[in-house]
Amino acid sequence: MKLLPAFRSALAALALSCTAIAPALAGEGHNHDAAPAGAEGQASPRVQAHSDLFELVGVVEKGQMTVYLDRYATNEPVANAKIEYEAGSNKGVAAPQPDGTYVVKFDALSKPGELPFSFTVSAGSDTDLLAGELHIEDSHAEEAQAARPWARWAAYGAAALALAAAALFARRQFARRRA
Repeated sequence: MKLLPAFRSALAALALSCTAIAPALAGEGHNHDAAPAGAEGQASPRVQAHSDLFELVGVVEKGQMTVYLDRYATNEPVANAKIEYEAGSNKGVAAPQPDGTYVVKFDALSKPGELPFSFTVSAGSDTDLLAGELHIEDSHAEEAQAARPWARWAAYGAAALALAAAALFARRQFARRRA
């Protein structure tokens, strides 16, 4: 059976509208991609930097950064180092902790945004400059998205309207051709 050109156009319009709406129909937890490896949940914001001498990772939780410093070649923790930091207008020295980590505290670590970091690390006779970028997500952005369950139903409604309009258009075209 040969499809009428108008009916083919209506089907093409329907297919295009459905592909445009499809991403909106998939809600939270309805992703059919492969499951990510590791534990569920959101990782803490972190800054990473390394050189030939040192590897540094800073993990932000509850408005403060815990800094882990290792030798790059051996992954051996570096204790008793002096770590000076600069992040925008914030400057200081990371406080050494008994467990071998270092702590950095300032107000911007509890606010969303991008923050470039530079660290000057001195350990024994070794000194190096490390740089990295810290990105802190806005936790309220996810809450705002979750607070809009009507958006999925609006997408369903738009798809149904597109389908009804395509069917009506095809029916009218078919009736005109028969007359």
